[in-house]
Amino acid sequence: MADAAADEKAGNSETAVSRYLQAADILLLLAKVEENYAAWKYYTDNAALCQRKVKHLIALAPKDEAAPSPGPLTGSTPRS
Repeated sequence: MADAAADEKAGNSETAVSRYLQAADILLLLAKVEENYAAWKYYTDNAALCQRKVKHLIALAPKDEAAPSPGPLTGSTPRS
């Protein structure tokens, strides 16, 4: 998570997203085998935090300008 946070701070959103997702996966794997509730809660809470960070970073990402925008929704087809 520290590497992901450093990437986020440096403005490397794509790398940060990747690292946060990897951290969430590892934390969930650790939680899966954990028998102690306190440790399980710690792992799952941090995995959820990583997932919220990813969602936030994706929401802040600039929209792709190359993607075509949908035309007007008029319900009719263009005529020749």
